[in-house]
Amino acid sequence: MNLIMHFNPPHEDWFARVPNFRRNPNAKVSEEFRRLGAQRNWRPQGRTWRKHWYACMDAEYNRLIGYRDIDLMTWQQMCAKLGLHANLRSITKCKRGVSHVHVNIVDIIDCWEADERPQLFKSRKELSNYVKTGMRFPLDIIRQDKVLRVFLAHID
Repeated sequence: MNLIMHFNPPHEDWFARVPNFRRNPNAKVSEEFRRLGAQRNWRPQGRTWRKHWYACMDAEYNRLIGYRDIDLMTWQQMCAKLGLHANLRSITKCKRGVSHVHVNIVDIIDCWEADERPQLFKSRKELSNYVKTGMRFPLDIIRQDKVLRVFLAHID
């Protein structure tokens, strides 16, 4: 079954438009996607799975973070989510702080609505190994987004 890939308005939950699937609002986005994939018999990391995963990540990022005006308050909220000092007084200082954190974007999305912090990694290598488990965010979207570009790291 083909799912609609991109949705408007950007604040809409990607899962809300998936036929015969009810999202658990208390579950992480990645957990719910895995449940959907199992329900639809998508081979993990297969072509269909990846296509829908990227669409889901794009839509959920836009719903939670990407729709916002990228102002100091958004950056401070991001810093707080990552355990950095939330009262950094400029966007430049926030970006500088965030750029030194090794974190997966999918984990940020998973933790954004929850009262928890995403997993932080000690090195880029640790992050790289983790991303290889399937926790990838679409590179073309990262390159287009001012917030996400700060997290861009070379993954071996």
